[in-house]
Amino acid sequence: MRALAAALLACWCASARTAQEPPPAPEGDQQQKEKEKQQEVPPPQPAPEVQDPKPEPVSELVPSSTIGDAPAAPVAAPAPAHPAVVWPLSSPEVAQHLRGIAAAHPGVAALEVVGRASNGEEILALRLGARDNAGPRPTLLLLDYQGRASCGPEVALSVAWELAGSFERDERVRALLTHAELVIAPALDPSARAPEPVAAPVRFERNFPSGWQPDTIRPGSGRVSLSLPEARAAVSYLANLKGCAVLLGFSAPGPRGVPYAGAELPALDREVFAKLGAALELEGATAMVPWFELGSPGGSLFDFAYQARGIFPLAFPLPTEEELGAGGLDAYALQVGARVLQCLSLLPRVEVVQEGLERLFSDTWQLDLRIQNVGILPTVSALARHRGVLSDVVLQLEGAKLLATADKPANGAPYTNASLNVRAPLSAGMLSGGEGRWLRLLLEGASGAEVRVRAGSAWAGSDVLQLTLP
Repeated sequence: MRALAAALLACWCASARTAQEPPPAPEGDQQQKEKEKQQEVPPPQPAPEVQDPKPEPVSELVPSSTIGDAPAAPVAAPAPAHPAVVWPLSSPEVAQHLRGIAAAHPGVAALEVVGRASNGEEILALRLGARDNAGPRPTLLLLDYQGRASCGPEVALSVAWELAGSFERDERVRALLTHAELVIAPALDPSARAPEPVAAPVRFERNFPSGWQPDTIRPGSGRVSLSLPEARAAVSYLANLKGCAVLLGFSAPGPRGVPYAGAELPALDREVFAKLGAALELEGATAMVPWFELGSPGGSLFDFAYQARGIFPLAFPLPTEEELGAGGLDAYALQVGARVLQCLSLLPRVEVVQEGLERLFSDTWQLDLRIQNVGILPTVSALARHRGVLSDVVLQLEGAKLLATADKPANGAPYTNASLNVRAPLSAGMLSGGEGRWLRLLLEGASGAEVRVRAGSAWAGSDVLQLTLP
C-alpha cells in the first residue's frame, strides 16, 4: 500500500479538482442581606462541544449587529425578573447573586471556586454556557478586583442575570452560549469590597509576576510576587482556563498610557488589539482601552494575562459619578452587555468542512477538507505562540488509515507539498481571523467505514466532520 500511495502522489496535484469557494468569514436601595447559610458550590463542569450552526446577532441587546460588525447602541431592557443589583455590593452580596444565578439557571450557569482569600472567604466565578454537551469551547473572561468605587462587579452581575435568563427564551443567545462560554469573576479581591476596607500592605493589582518590582521600589507590590493568596488563586485559575482568548475588565477613566519597560507586544498582536477594539465600538460609549494603553507600571493581572498567557486584555472605562447620576447603573450595564455579546461572536472558532471525496481504488480514498477560523481573532496570539503556551490547530482522524497528505494555500490553487511522512495528529498551523486552510488526505478504508475528522485548538474549540465511505 505504501508503494501505491507513493505512485498516487505523483499525479495528486495534477488531477486535483477545483474546490468550492469557501464561505466568507463571519463578519436601586441596598439589598437586604439574605440568610447567611449558603449552599455548597458545585464543582466546575466541562464545556459542551461546538457543533451547532453559527449564531445570529443578538437583537435584544445588539439590535442591528451582525457577527463581526460593531454593536449597535443598546435598547431599553425590560424589568428584570431577578433580585435587584444595586451599587455598591459587598463581596458576600456578590457571592449571593452568583449562587442565585447558578441555582435559578442550572441549564446554562455553573458556579466555580477560584480559590480562597486571605480571610478564608471563597472567591467565586460563574461559567455561562450550554451545559448539555461536553467539549472545549472558546472562552471570554469578564472580571473585576477593585474596591467599592468600581461598579464593575455590579455591572457584571447584571449582565450575568440577563444572559442566563435570555438563554432559556432566546435561540440566538442560546446559540452564542453554545458556541462559546462567558466566565464572570466579579470580585477576585474580596477584601477590597468590604464596607470599611483595611489598607493592606500588599495590593492585589501590584502582586503579579509580569513586570513586578519589589516593595522597596514600588510600595504595595510585596517582597515577592504572588505573595497574596488572592493573586495566586487568580493566576492558577487563569492558567487553567485553557480556552480563554480575551479578558475584559474595568478601569478608571484617565489618559492613555504605555506598557511598562520590557513588556513585549508583537506587531501582529497590536493589529489584533486594534481590530478587536474597532469591532467593539458602540455609539455613545467610550472606546475600550487595550492592555498596552492602560499605562501599567507592571505587576498587574492584565500584565500577567497578556505577557505570560498571551490573552488579549481590554478594559471598559468606568463611568464617572456624574455619568452614573445621569444615566444610572442600568444604562452602563446595557453598554457592557452589548459589548460582551459582540465579543462572544468574535472569538476564534474552528470549523472543518468537506469539499470533496473521491474513490481512487477499491479501498483508497481522496478526501478534501477546508479548515476555517470563523472568528476575527486568531487561534493563538503571536506572543502565546512565541512562548509556546498554546498549540496550533490540530487534526485527528478516526475510522481510516492516513497514507499521505497535501495542502494548498488558497481555494483554486493546486495542491502541493504532497507527503508520505504523516504523523498523528496533523497540524494545521495557526489560523488568523477568517483564515482558511485546505488539506487533501489520502485514506485507506473499506466501503461503509465511518470516518471522523476532528479539528481543534485551545482557543478555537473543536469541530467534527463525520462521513461514511460509499
